Amino acid sequence: MGEVVRQRLDSLSPAERRLARVLLASYPIAGLESVARFAERAGVSPPTVTRFITKLGFKGYPEFQESLRHEVQARLSSPLARYRDEPKRDSAVNDALQVSAHNLTATLELLSDRDVKEAVELLADVRRRVMVLGGRVSATLARYIAGQLHLLRPGIGLVDTERSAPAQQLIDMRKTDVLVVFDYRRYQPDTIECARVAAARGCDVILFTDPWLSPASAFARQVLVTSVETVGPFDSLVGATAVVEALIAAVLRQLGPRAEARMQSLERLRAGDVLGGNDSA
Repeated sequence: MGEVVRQRLDSLSPAERRLARVLLASYPIAGLESVARFAERAGVSPPTVTRFITKLGFKGYPEFQESLRHEVQARLSSPLARYRDEPKRDSAVNDALQVSAHNLTATLELLSDRDVKEAVELLADVRRRVMVLGGRVSATLARYIAGQLHLLRPGIGLVDTERSAPAQQLIDMRKTDVLVVFDYRRYQPDTIECARVAAARGCDVILFTDPWLSPASAFARQVLVTSVETVGPFDSLVGATAVVEALIAAVLRQLGPRAEARMQSLERLRAGDVLGGNDSA
């Protein structure tokens, strides 16, 4: 629901946009409070809350809150719980591949065109330094996008979560810098804290997350939501991987000859390393 709210921001009245921002900033807790408390948080009237809920497609506040409660349960569900609830299948491989194909279609529907375009512009701006941070499972995606971007442009860094507290590694970030964050359920407090620290410094935060939205979305300017549907207990990264590859391709197109020249320089260095290794042998 959080991504639905984000996508409809432009169609809301100023008062309704205040409600939307309050909801996203304290998602989903703000929406689980009473109508009066929710209205008070945003400085609007209770009838405005009712109109806002109707625009989101709900018949009333109870139905809206019930949907949020289901989201909370989904957010907190563990792989073990999902494994126990998962029906046993005879053709697990075929089913998994079909779900992966569906993930791509679902991801296309979830993505915000505006956020994707802005993310490409930011990542292609060589004046900006880019730091990348992944979580327990998504660390592989963080390493991948950092490695690929390094081939195309300078100023790419990877937050090493095993070296020291991630937030401490952001101490030198400037207002013009970008933090790319991957955070999927169950969301990591240190990752969320990094997004908060970077946003407080005035940096752009690009967040990759699932349809339930990491709390880090409250600090992100661009939120790239990807489908994580799976036939097993572990959320799928197929959608996220596809988006990462699409962003890299778009950045390459935007940088053009500049990226090509950098890749050529790296190839020459790599060839020199290979020849040097042969000589030493």
